[in-house]
Amino acid sequence: MHILRTTSLVLLLLLISTLAAAQCPNLNGAWATYNGTMLGGRASEAWCGVDGAPLQPGMPGNTQNAMSWNGSALGTEWKAFGMAIDANGATLIDDSLDGFGNGSRTYSTDYVGGEFWMTKNNTWSDGVADLSGQLTSYQVVATITFFGGVPVGLTSNITFSGTFDNCPQLNGCEIRFSIANAMKVWDSGMASSMPADYPAFLCGANGGELFDICCALVDVNCIVDNESASWGTLKAMFK
Repeated sequence: MHILRTTSLVLLLLLISTLAAAQCPNLNGAWATYNGTMLGGRASEAWCGVDGAPLQPGMPGNTQNAMSWNGSALGTEWKAFGMAIDANGATLIDDSLDGFGNGSRTYSTDYVGGEFWMTKNNTWSDGVADLSGQLTSYQVVATITFFGGVPVGLTSNITFSGTFDNCPQLNGCEIRFSIANAMKVWDSGMASSMPADYPAFLCGANGGELFDICCALVDVNCIVDNESASWGTLKAMFK
């Protein structure tokens, strides 16, 4: 019995040590641009030309790079990067174009891979450690508006989810992120010069698209709140 209790105590101390070093969210909650609790951002989508694909939007392998923007600097609060369009590419889900080429087309695009990072300097963290993790899903639904057969505007709704690195399974933490409006501001086919202060194109690409991100919402949900993992609750697990 003494050996069993000693072993349990050692396991408990190891668990506490792991939790102390973990990078879990500080608490469950939601943060949004509309109430000033998080920043909007900017994004690029590189036209990567994977396996000889055309250098154009919606192609498999095209890769996104998104960062917060505070008006003078990128990536001070959050980042999401490395998301690549899956093998299906962009899929047309709605077409309201009339015979004169006026109307809109809506595409749904799934991405694979990707990572995220969140600064320690927001209430989603404890102020000590930045948060990072892996994306488990990433989807963009984009609507292109046409006039006379010519694209004149593009807006996107983006949703993704992910899990946190170095956060024990005990906590079961998940992040869900939604962007109600990502507006295209430039692509490589335009005559104007590429604007400054946007995330770099990934995959070594020389061209792609740039977007302004507004109306973002982050939701963090943990089965066990990081704040509630007290000495008492941990001891109870090893009775």
